[in-house]
Amino acid sequence: MNLPSKQEALYRTMHNAFVPYRDISQGIRGLRHWLLQLKEPPSSILDVGCGNGKVCKLLSDMGYCVVGLDIVAGPYDRKGYKFVKHDIQLGFLPFKDDEFDYCVSFDVLEHLPQKWVGQAIYDMLRVSTDGIIGKVACFGRGLTGLHLTVKPPKWWTELFSRISDKEMEYKVACSPAGKTLLFNTKTEEGDLK
Repeated sequence: MNLPSKQEALYRTMHNAFVPYRDISQGIRGLRHWLLQLKEPPSSILDVGCGNGKVCKLLSDMGYCVVGLDIVAGPYDRKGYKFVKHDIQLGFLPFKDDEFDYCVSFDVLEHLPQKWVGQAIYDMLRVSTDGIIGKVACFGRGLTGLHLTVKPPKWWTELFSRISDKEMEYKVACSPAGKTLLFNTKTEEGDLK
């Protein structure tokens, strides 16, 4: 029998009990807004670090073919989307190049050690034909041990620019906890709001 690692146990506890972690409505609203503005919505989406599955469920309800990937499955019914267990700190995403139209990733990258962040961004771009959409927290207050890469928005935008061959768009949002950076791949149709 395989016992869960400390990291798996921590995230399982967060998925099941930590209410702020489970309530990501701000991120969901932003994702829905951006996807509805795309002229030709993608047919397949990989949610890297899908957590509790709320974003996967939303995307599935919108008619997309969705795969959620995380170290542990969330507590919600995964009806409508496929779940893949994978720890992105242990290696490359287990998918072929250009297997998905888009990757989404909300509040995941800051949970990785800094040495893995660039590889994770590269890999999300590798498996998606049209790019990535997501959010990264730029603060660590109150989250000791969970936010391992706490950097200002400019650090993140420069990292994305070095890695991505696609033009990216960014928006900095402020919350009571601190700044977050929303990122997405720019479309040919122009700016996303």
